[in-house]
Amino acid sequence: MATTFYFLAAPDELDVVDWLGTHSLTPEIHNNDQRTLLFFPQLGPLAMGINGNIDATKSPLISIYQPKVRRPAVWTIGEVHFHTKNIAKIFPELDRVRRRFKSWLGNYPIVWERRNDGQEGYGYYLVGSTKNIADEVYAFPQGLAAYEAGQYFVAEHDSEAGLDRIYRQLRLRGVDC
Repeated sequence: MATTFYFLAAPDELDVVDWLGTHSLTPEIHNNDQRTLLFFPQLGPLAMGINGNIDATKSPLISIYQPKVRRPAVWTIGEVHFHTKNIAKIFPELDRVRRRFKSWLGNYPIVWERRNDGQEGYGYYLVGSTKNIADEVYAFPQGLAAYEAGQYFVAEHDSEAGLDRIYRQLRLRGVDC
């Protein structure tokens, strides 16, 4: 199964791309305005689907969505996607990177868990679809400080219409946005 990790960070905090690129596997890094793709050609070629597009579930790829300011009152949560299904079987080296990344994230606090929703005292500033897609959300120091200061976070793929609804809700909470 594919694995996704979620984290809170300031838009300029801790470059996850740098961490993922510091292993014996050296990825090709492809950036665009939405995400960064890490391709590990030494593990194999990109698999193509029947429609001619890349099949990320069978390719040695990681995609990273760095946190960013989405609108003045909301930042996006960061996302790291290990796309490959059956990663341990197909790409064991990439699975080791995934496990080391999970261990590295474990050095940071979990600010929200689906199974303990509401028990840990966080979650209020995670709005939009964030709590619907994440099982756990980790926080890097500046992201945690921003959250504790009242910064709101949304998921990368929340739509503009969804953000309009979120802004209406935030105004009801007394947020100037």
